[in-house]
Amino acid sequence: MLKVVLVDDEILALNLLEAILIEIGDIEIVGKFLNPIEGLEQIQKLKPDLVFLDIEMPEMTGMGVAEKINSSDTDIVFVTAYDHYALEAFNVQAVDYVLKPIEKARLKKTIERILQRRNVQSALGTEIEVLYARLLGDFQLRDIYNKPIKWRTKKVKELCAYLIHHNEPVHRDAIMEDLWPQYSSDKASALLHTTIYQLRKKFRDIGIENPIRFLDERYRLTVDIFTDVDELQNLQASGNIERLIDFYKDDYLSGDSYPWSMHKRENLHKEFLHYLDSFVFSANIDTRKQDIYRRVIEKLCELEPWEERYAMELVKYYISKGKYKEAKDSFNGYKTSLKQELGVEPRKEFAQLID
Repeated sequence: MLKVVLVDDEILALNLLEAILIEIGDIEIVGKFLNPIEGLEQIQKLKPDLVFLDIEMPEMTGMGVAEKINSSDTDIVFVTAYDHYALEAFNVQAVDYVLKPIEKARLKKTIERILQRRNVQSALGTEIEVLYARLLGDFQLRDIYNKPIKWRTKKVKELCAYLIHHNEPVHRDAIMEDLWPQYSSDKASALLHTTIYQLRKKFRDIGIENPIRFLDERYRLTVDIFTDVDELQNLQASGNIERLIDFYKDDYLSGDSYPWSMHKRENLHKEFLHYLDSFVFSANIDTRKQDIYRRVIEKLCELEPWEERYAMELVKYYISKGKYKEAKDSFNGYKTSLKQELGVEPRKEFAQLID
C-alpha cells in the first residue's frame, strides 16, 4: 500500500483526486493540502511514498515544491490541466504526469506502474530512475539530466529500443530471431550475451544498477522509462488538437526502420490519422471556420499526400473563406504530385469543384 500526499490549490480538484484514488485502492492518503508551502512542510515530516502535485499554484508552483522534496524514496506525479510541462516535469524526476480532467483508467495505470516498480526495487534491492525515450523518428534515450545517451554500437541501441518497444519480458529466442536473423543459433546467442552485457554497462555508467532482469529465458528492462508515445497518448486523451499536430512530426521509429517495429509504426500512424480524420469530418460549422481546422487538414495532407478526401477538404476550406487563389494552388499542387508519383489524374468531381 502506498502512503500518499495530495497538493492542489483547488478544493474540488483535490477532493475528486482523493475519491478516484480511494476507488483504485492500494492507497493510504496521509495528507491533502490546498497550500503548497504547508504541503511541502508536511511532506518532509510524513515522508510519503507518493506525492500528487498540481503545477500552477499561488505562492509556490508544483515544480518548486518538487525541487525541494529531497527524499529519493518519494515519487512525484504531477496533475495538471496543461500538457506542455512534460519534459520539465521529468527534469525534476517526476515519475508521471496526469492531465485534468482526471480519468480513472489513466490514474490506475500510473498507480499500477509505481507499485510494480517498487516491487521490483524491493526484490532487486536497487533504485530505478526515470528516463525519457524518443520513439517518434530516430530512437533516442535521455538520462535523468535530459542528456542523450551515446551508444557503443548500433546493436546496443537497437536492443534498448527493442526492450522498450515490447515493455514486457521477451524470450531470448525471439530477440535473436528479430535482431540477428542471418546468424546461426550459437552465433546469435553469443552476440545477444555480448550486447546485453554492453547495455547493462551503459546503464551502470549513468548510475542505474540491475537495469535488465533475466527470468525463465526472458529479458526485460526494469528501468522506469517515459516515452514520447506516452506523451502522444496523453495529448490525444486531453483533446489538445493544436499541440497534438505540432507534436507528431515523425512516425514510430521511422528514422531507424527496424523491421520488428513496422507493425506498431503502421498502427500508430493509422490511430493518429483516425483521430485527425474524426476531428475534421465531425466538425461543426463553427469549428470549420477556425484556423485550427485548416491546420488539421494540412497535417492530414502531409501524412497522406495522395488521399483525395483530404486534398479536396482543404480546397473546400479555401473556397469557403473566399481564398480562390489558394484553392487553385492547392488543387494544382495535388494534381501535379498525383501525376508524377502515381500517374493518375484527380477525379472529375474534384476538378469540377475548381471549375
